[in-house]
Order: sequence, then C-alpha cells, then structure tokens
Amino acid sequence: MLPKLLKNKEPETPQKSQADIITESFQVLGNELKSLKEQLILKERLATLGEVSAGIAHEFRNPMAVIMGYAKLLLKSLDETDNRREIVQAIIKEIDTMNRVMEELLKFSKSEPMDKTDVDLVRMLGEVVRESVRPESVSFDCAGIFIVKADETLVKQAMKNLLNNALSAGENAWVGLKEGQLSGKRGIFIEVSDDGKGVSPEEAKKIFLPFYSTKQDGLGIGLSLVQKIAMAHGGAVDAKNTEGKGGLFRFFIPY
Repeated sequence: MLPKLLKNKEPETPQKSQADIITESFQVLGNELKSLKEQLILKERLATLGEVSAGIAHEFRNPMAVIMGYAKLLLKSLDETDNRREIVQAIIKEIDTMNRVMEELLKFSKSEPMDKTDVDLVRMLGEVVRESVRPESVSFDCAGIFIVKADETLVKQAMKNLLNNALSAGENAWVGLKEGQLSGKRGIFIEVSDDGKGVSPEEAKKIFLPFYSTKQDGLGIGLSLVQKIAMAHGGAVDAKNTEGKGGLFRFFIPY
C-alpha cells in the first residue's frame, strides 16, 4: 500500500486584532497630521519668502535698467569692427535674462498663473550646463525625449541654482534625467549630484527652509526658491547622499 502524500500546509497569516487595527489607524493618522503640519509651516515660510523675493526683485530692477541704458549707449558708440561689441552684447543679453527672471519671480510671488509650455528638458539642461560656472566639470549625457508642461524660465533658474551649488560643493557634478513616480504621480526626476562632502540627515530636513544656509556667506534663499518652484509645478525636491558620499538633489516634475 502506497503511503499517503502529505501536502505542505501554507502557514496561516495571523489575524490582526481590532486593537491592532485601531492602533495602526491612529499611527497612520498621526503621520499624516505631522506631514500636513510640516507642509503648512513650509507654505507659511515660503509665503514670507515670496514677499521678500518680490521686494528684492523691485530693488534690483531699477539698477539693472540703468546698467542696460549705459550698455546700449556704449554699444552705439563702438564701431561695427570693434571686438568690444561682443562683450557689451553679452552684458545686454545677461541683463535681459535677469529681467525675465525678476518678472517671473514677481509674478510667482503674487501667485499669478505661470506661463507653462512644452519644455524639452534635454535641450534646457544642456543650456544650463553650458551657462554654469564650470561647464567642463559637468557630465550630462542623456538620450531620449523628456518633455513636460512647465514654466521654462523658472525651472531653468531652479536648475542653475542646483548645478552651481553642486559645483561649489565638489570638483565635479553630474546631471541626469529619468522617469519615475512620487506620491502617486508619474513624472520626470531631474537629478543633480556632486562629489563633495554630501548632505547630513539633519541638513536634509532644513536645507530647503527659507533663510537656512550651511555657507558662511549664504543667504538661504536659493534652495528655498528651488523648493517653491517645484511646489508651484505640483512637484517636489529632496536632498540625500549618493553611494560616493556626495550630495544628490532630485527635482520632480509631474506629467
């Protein structure tokens, strides 16, 4: 007589008691309330920053207008063959860019609708790298098409801040793009990393708060603007360390 084959029984999943379910529900609720409180504090501080940035923009616009006027007069006084014309034209171009940024910041601080268009992130980031303080120290090799609806002037300004911070933190920087998901939203992560000393867990919690800076001569405004621009697009930005111990910033824009 053949022995009966015994089937292995799958271990039974222990049933949660009503007390356990209630405890877990309170834990989830507590975490959500803590997150909402942190977001409220952040929004209040960012609102204050918006007022400050508007004041700064107003203060800068007048002297920039004077510089622009003198630059245009200087350009008219130079012959077409004068090599110095190229320098003056570069000054005028930079002031035009600064004026556009200031206008966007003023509009942004007043919570007016942004000028969202289809932005080719590969093209835009290529420009950011070329205009950075040390483009030769930046690695950016991205294949593919990455297009999002965004305000290009604001996102470009945010990327300039992140990249120049990376170059000041280390000798080299890397810029990358990848699709992903955050808080149930699909979108694109723009990653900026460096080979510097990295970001401590304590700094990562504070680094985007208005007027907080780890630099002796820092004002604590640049990364706060990056945070505000990310939030205005329905996205987010965070900071952590890479495997090589350098800093890694991820700027997320949803589709």
